[in-house]
Amino acid sequence: MYKVFINERVFWIGFNLKKSFVKKELPFITCFSYEDFDELVSNKKGEKEMVVNFLTERLMNKILKKRYRIVEAGGGIVVNKNQEILFIFRRGKWDLPKGKLEKHEKVKAGAIREVEEECGITSPKIREELITTFHKFKNKGKECLKKSYWFIMDYEGEEELVPQLEEDITKVKWMGTDKFEKVYANTFPSIGDVLDAYIERKKGSDI
Repeated sequence: MYKVFINERVFWIGFNLKKSFVKKELPFITCFSYEDFDELVSNKKGEKEMVVNFLTERLMNKILKKRYRIVEAGGGIVVNKNQEILFIFRRGKWDLPKGKLEKHEKVKAGAIREVEEECGITSPKIREELITTFHKFKNKGKECLKKSYWFIMDYEGEEELVPQLEEDITKVKWMGTDKFEKVYANTFPSIGDVLDAYIERKKGSDI
């Protein structure tokens, strides 16, 4: 299943799901058509969290692509020698460096490029894949669904951090996990999921 943030609501989207295998406390809705799905996500008074089932993967992809423009992005949890994480501050919220992939660009290359451009550092190294997140946003009046691929990256340098002002980034800062509470209090739900995944991964390794 995919966890997708749409209009401050959480949709667990999948295909050929069995109700008995998902959280029983969540509403379970099967969509048979585009109209079913459109009505579901357009209802601003609907449940804050639910499971949305499609009969087949083909139907799911067809409806999602009809409803949204799919935008792929890459980003990173960048870890320095002090085990601090690189955060950006953009439009009043804490965020992690990420951005849209260019045409024909490989995911890993795009994730590294976006980290370098947004933070002013060079040559972070990808260690491993972490998580993929989904959230809805609007671009020029068109509803889009951003699929962001996240990686854990290592950075050994000591360069001065330079925010990419043209992308509305006003601050770039290293923070230890003891400062995550500050970030959680003022970030996006999908970024909270990325941090949760990193903390969980950290518990089971030496990162």
